[in-house]
Amino acid sequence: MKAEIISIDGQKKGSVELPKAFESEVRLDLIKRAWESEQSKLKPKYGAFEWAGKMTSAPKQMKHARDGYKAHYGQGISRVPRKALSRRGSRFFWVGAFAPGMRGGRAAHPPKSYKNFEKCINQKEKMKAFYSAISAPKILIIENKFEDLNKTKDFQAAVRKITNEKRALIVTSKDIKTKNINANIVPVKRISVSDLAPNAIPRKIVLWTEKAIEEMKK
Repeated sequence: MKAEIISIDGQKKGSVELPKAFESEVRLDLIKRAWESEQSKLKPKYGAFEWAGKMTSAPKQMKHARDGYKAHYGQGISRVPRKALSRRGSRFFWVGAFAPGMRGGRAAHPPKSYKNFEKCINQKEKMKAFYSAISAPKILIIENKFEDLNKTKDFQAAVRKITNEKRALIVTSKDIKTKNINANIVPVKRISVSDLAPNAIPRKIVLWTEKAIEEMKK
C-alpha cells in the first residue's frame, strides 16, 4: 500500500510504501472498546465524605423501646433517628437527623471513592484496535521539512496548504510544541486510539511525516 508525499507547499512530491500495519482490518467494535478503556483511565475517582451527614448525636438520642427515658412509643412519631432540641419533663421537641431524607442527613447511596472506573481490554484486542484506527482514515505523508519548521506562522501556513480539515491530526517523529494552529500534533511514540478516533469515530484524514512512517516500520 502506497501513500502520497506532500510538500509543505501543498504540492505532490511522490509516494512511499506504508508498513503492513496500515493494511489491517478495520474493527469499529474494537476501536470503541479501546477508546472507552483509555477514557475510563482519565476519569478521576470521587466520592462523598465518609462522615458526611453522620456527625451528629442523633442515633444516641432515640431508644427503640416501649418504656424508658426518651422512648418513641406512644408519641405518635416514626422510628427515624432524632435529636432533642428542647424538652419539658419527659416531653421532647424532636427533629429528624442522620437518616437519609432528613435535613442534614447522610445520602442514601453516595458515590464511593474506592470504586474503580477503569475498563479493561485484552492486549491483543488493544493492539488490533490500534491498527484498525491507523488503517481506517486516509493517509497523507508530509515531507520531513515540516518537522524542521520553527515558527508558529510557518506551521499554520503549511497546514492550510496541505489540508482543509479542521483540527487535523499530524503524527510526527518528535515532540513539536506549537500554539494556536488548526491541528493536533502528536509524536508517534505517544499516539493512541483516542487521537486516531476521537469519540470512537475514526478520523477521515491523518497526516504523517516521513520520519514518523520510518519509526512505524521499526
